[in-house]
Amino acid sequence: MLTADLVRVRRVREELRLVPIKPEARSEAAALASRYVRIAESNVGCDRSELMDEFDLVPFPARDAKLAGGLVKLVLDRCEFESQLDHDPSELRHRVFSRAAADRRALAGVGHLDREALLDDMAREEQVTREELTHLLYADLKENHRLIGFDRITGDALLTLYELSSEQAVLLKAERVVVVVHESSPAAYRHFFRKLKFLRLLHRAEPLPSGAYQIEVDGPFSLFSAVTKYGLSLAMLMPVLRETERFSMSATVRWGKERRSLRFALEGGTHCAAGGAPEASLPDEVAALLASFEQDAGPWRVARATRIFSLPGVGVLVPDLTFVHAESGFTAHLEVLGYWSREAVFRRIDLLEAGAGAPFVFAVPARLRVSEEVLPDDLSASLYVYKGVIRPKLVRARLDALAARAEEGVGTTN
Repeated sequence: MLTADLVRVRRVREELRLVPIKPEARSEAAALASRYVRIAESNVGCDRSELMDEFDLVPFPARDAKLAGGLVKLVLDRCEFESQLDHDPSELRHRVFSRAAADRRALAGVGHLDREALLDDMAREEQVTREELTHLLYADLKENHRLIGFDRITGDALLTLYELSSEQAVLLKAERVVVVVHESSPAAYRHFFRKLKFLRLLHRAEPLPSGAYQIEVDGPFSLFSAVTKYGLSLAMLMPVLRETERFSMSATVRWGKERRSLRFALEGGTHCAAGGAPEASLPDEVAALLASFEQDAGPWRVARATRIFSLPGVGVLVPDLTFVHAESGFTAHLEVLGYWSREAVFRRIDLLEAGAGAPFVFAVPARLRVSEEVLPDDLSASLYVYKGVIRPKLVRARLDALAARAEEGVGTTN
């Protein structure tokens, strides 16, 4: 991923804009990207310093310095450098230097130390050639790391990746992001929301009269901790948005050394019907819970949730799993709030009080410091506060309790 200094941007009053690659310059930029790719491919087996020297020899116009630097950064991200060695370079250096010091003392000022003979002796002891020994002595230095593999990419694809990575680099500095997403089917919306949840982004969603959804996402610079980790998750929002039928985005970002607050806007999408959207991956803890219930759920049948509960003017609930009691037909939904905030938990309570129209279990990590007693008694919902892992037995107990309450007519099941 790109760093901010490699992104081509300009400020227009209080707005930050990406500088696009002009259509007439695109072929030249793609040729530059292709050349960097070829250099990486041809230098497999060489040291990083040799690779960087060849990169430095590639000419480009001064105006393209950031583009060139960004392309090199993305190529290096796809390079695999030697990280594990059979010999410890620091220990090997200590032994060679100690032997050289001892040999000098033995000479007592008469004659000169035979460096080649010393290295030959050490190479035989290590069962390597002298050339290999010379490389191993400083193999732990970054410039001496050997390129052992390259994840190939075409020049055109690398250039497209640069453009996407530029958008992501800006989002790394975001305080707040508001996105309006337009899709052509409920399945496509579910696919989008599942991907959003998989990224563990703190968000609030509301349906719009047009049928679209507005999603407000907290940025890394609105948080007090985990800025880097969360920022990377937010940056991964861009590929998800680019897969939607149509989106528009407005973000508030902190840019530059002075961290000036600027507006950043984008729009795009595939501009075609999504059709049958593929299933998005489930977070690990949800996938593990699903697998456990599929193996042994007792009277409960479990499946991925397929509904979106929209309350205009209030918000959206997007459950992870749906449970159906085999005998009574009672249905409840589960949402896991693994990387969310205390505010998100209370927001869901507000949604339930506004009439979500279905029983819910919310699984909340203990670190959010939310009590299971916070839910009103007249709601058909349950909080499960878990430590470490979600225990299927405890989820089942809460489902049983919700089913019993519904049978007694307690709570709103609709």
